[in-house]
Amino acid sequence: MTAGADPNPRPTLTTTVFTARQVRRIREVLARLSGARRAQRFYPQGHPAVRESVEGLMTVITPYHTEGVDVALTFFENEIMLGQMLLADESVLFDQLVRDMSEGAANSITFLRGLTAGELERVLPILVIDGAGIEALGGLGAAILAADAPHVSLSAVRVYERDEQVETDGKAAAAASYSSALDLMRDLDRLIKTNRAASAERVRGVVRSLVDNVLSNHFALLELSGLKDYDEYTFFHSVNVAILSLALGSTLSSDRRFLGSLGVGALMHDIGKITIDADVLNKPGALTSEEWDSVRLHPLYGAEVAATMPGLDRSSIVVVLEHHMRLDMDGYPLRRPARRQHLSSRIVAVADAYDAMTSRRSYSEARLQDAAMEVLARNAGSAFDPALVRLFVQMMGIYPPRSVVRLSNGETGVVVRPGGSDVLRPCVRVFADAEGGIVEPRDVDLGGGPDSLTIAACLDPTGLNVDVDDYL
Repeated sequence: MTAGADPNPRPTLTTTVFTARQVRRIREVLARLSGARRAQRFYPQGHPAVRESVEGLMTVITPYHTEGVDVALTFFENEIMLGQMLLADESVLFDQLVRDMSEGAANSITFLRGLTAGELERVLPILVIDGAGIEALGGLGAAILAADAPHVSLSAVRVYERDEQVETDGKAAAAASYSSALDLMRDLDRLIKTNRAASAERVRGVVRSLVDNVLSNHFALLELSGLKDYDEYTFFHSVNVAILSLALGSTLSSDRRFLGSLGVGALMHDIGKITIDADVLNKPGALTSEEWDSVRLHPLYGAEVAATMPGLDRSSIVVVLEHHMRLDMDGYPLRRPARRQHLSSRIVAVADAYDAMTSRRSYSEARLQDAAMEVLARNAGSAFDPALVRLFVQMMGIYPPRSVVRLSNGETGVVVRPGGSDVLRPCVRVFADAEGGIVEPRDVDLGGGPDSLTIAACLDPTGLNVDVDDYL
């Protein structure tokens, strides 16, 4: 031994690649860990029930050590990581364990080779203590030292959901999130076309930012969801559908796991179109039957691409597969036996249809926003879930943000915010008088009372030579 060397060196932590068999067995570890924590809460240290649960946990950890790997588990954001691998199914199955560990003093734990049952029993109290309790012990470091368990590594992981460079202003944060999502879609396009692997973690990170912005300031993102770009239709469409889907989904639940899975599926819903000939996708005229058959395969292609991304939630892949199936199952691809669309797929179907209808494409002009809402309402109960259409209309209004409208007094403005309880009375930023002259912009809340102004018509901004962004 060289001078100054540590006589009791700790094993070095390295990134471990787990086999499929080891990943399957992790459920046994999680179940035993949950049982051991439960026993520790209900019985005093040294009680036979505690020791029995510790021994049970050791029996499922030891095979990993025998195979030469340490067991590294991290619990954060309602999810479980085994090393660098997301355990999507286990995150759902062990929901209560995830919540408990995430809120505890130590939410990252590694069982290192050489672990003994005695070490595990001494560490167990730290895994059930809350923040106040750990502070009373002098902090996590002091508690770990006192436990004398060199083959257990504990730490507190905190994930910051926003880049420190992003401004705290709501619109700036929303714009940065939108831009990141666009960059991601461009990168995915390049990677898939060159048969290179895409990062599921990056997709989830971008969606996490979108979820954060939708929950904190969804008006700012809804305003951005009207952005269109003819030359990059697929990229802008994918991001807009993700935003609209998350906003609609958030009216049902604020659960981040649900919204995260929904957002990933929505963002990637058209990923299969990357594999289809661009001449077919951009054809200005009617498609031949063969061309239409190839387009109808894009949900299958997309699901196959998504399935090759390790760590992607299965319900996200289902959204990619099902978003064109329709509520009445008369869409594509056909399912035999027929099975109702997943809730997330039905949400994305509404958002997808609305954004597609209000976008200019190679084979069709954009519909006005109120006309698109009418189409959704007319097809509620057949193509779309009627409850979701109703929620979507309530959320967006008949005249969604970015709609250019003429008021009952002849003035022209752009909708900046949906109304409250009345979907026909949004907040409008007036920029032109009844004669068409440009005026100093002012906001008019059409829900201000029974004698207030109303909307006479929805207008095409291109025909007015109006840049909506100038007034937002």
